[in-house]
Amino acid sequence: MTTRRWRSFLCCALIIGSIFGLSASAHAAGAKRCTTAADLGADERIAGCTVVIEHGKPATPQVIEARFARAGAYFRKGDVEHAIDDYKIVIEQSSAGLLAAFDRAAPDLRESEPQPGSGFGRAFGRNGYRAQAYRALGIASFQAGLLEQSHDDFRWLSEIDPHNADAALWLDLARRRAGLPSELADHAKRLDMGKWPAPIVRLFLGQETTEAVLAAADRGAPATRRARRCEASFFAGELMLEQSRERDAMQLIDRALAECPWTSRERSVAESEARALRVMP
Repeated sequence: MTTRRWRSFLCCALIIGSIFGLSASAHAAGAKRCTTAADLGADERIAGCTVVIEHGKPATPQVIEARFARAGAYFRKGDVEHAIDDYKIVIEQSSAGLLAAFDRAAPDLRESEPQPGSGFGRAFGRNGYRAQAYRALGIASFQAGLLEQSHDDFRWLSEIDPHNADAALWLDLARRRAGLPSELADHAKRLDMGKWPAPIVRLFLGQETTEAVLAAADRGAPATRRARRCEASFFAGELMLEQSRERDAMQLIDRALAECPWTSRERSVAESEARALRVMP
């Protein structure tokens, strides 16, 4: 009888161990799919990140990193609502200690950020990780038409880094789309107008032509030129839209779609704008 009980006990232990082993293996596989540098499809990355989120402890660096990656995949897929939900949770749960988590984020997430010339290549000290999430949330909200939220997100970014031209441009776009007066002239006083993307800022202020901005973007190393052409075409196209110049806007947005990487948030917004323009009478 005793031997039989021990056999039953060992059998149960082996089964439980096997279950835990499979769970750990699934978690590891999910983590790899979530943050791998490979160009996975959005659905596969979302599935991998969801495994990490559901099996990890909330507010830990690994889980927050997974939420950030999943939000980016949702955004890439066009599921802006779920992306916004994840970005909000990232902001609520992130803290100064999670800046390192962003530094380990997948290269496809890094690729969607502006180049250092735009300002977000720098760390923001204690607010570094939250700043990245606020920027992403602001762009997602802009695309979803949640202009008040988008405005508030970019206002926050401009306050923590008043010298950041990228934040100033997005804030101005959100204000224009909401029918509010531009404040960019005041923000420009705090920007380094000798560095990129100063030509785009001058374009928004009516001090530069689109042709001159596109020419300025087409300078430097190949990777720098492509990133700047993406930004220049996108922001110039958005400005044309606000000026009701739909035909010119469509040409510039098509240029942005040709230049911006697949993981770029600017590309996602440009795709949304292009769909709307093509159905306009």
